[in-house]
Order: sequence, then C-alpha cells, then structure tokens
Amino acid sequence: MTTVLPVEVLQRAKDFYGAHTRLKVGEETSDSVTFRGAIGRATIRVGREHGHTTVHASTDRVVGLDVTDVTKRFLYTLSGV
Repeated sequence: MTTVLPVEVLQRAKDFYGAHTRLKVGEETSDSVTFRGAIGRATIRVGREHGHTTVHASTDRVVGLDVTDVTKRFLYTLSGV
C-alpha cells in the first residue's frame, strides 16, 4: 500500500519504465498499465480504499530476469509500499 494516488502511480510507472527500459505500453485502462518488450511483460494494477492505494504488480518472468527486477525497483520508488 501507498499514499500515492492511483493515477499518479500509473504515471510514475510509465515514467519509470520509459526511463529504465525499452518496454512500451501495451495496454492501459483506468486502473492498470501493461508494458511489453524483449525482456518480458509487466502489469501494474492499482486500487484505492480506506485512504490508501493498493498496487499489484505481475510479470511473465521469474525473479532474476530483467522485467521482474525492474518491476521490483519500481515498487521500491513508491512511498509506503
């Protein structure tokens, strides 16, 4: 959980992946963004309840491969996660 608003989490994800990877936005909805590229696929999904934003991240690779490592680094950038 974080205090960062959902729309800001999604924007931060787009900024972060854009600056740190060659992944491109593959799909985007009001509560999620999916990135795709040579190193794999990552989805960031957000929700809001009780004044906090929940952030769910998933990748199509195992720990130790680039897309998963990048996704973990992104989550660490959010305060209160």
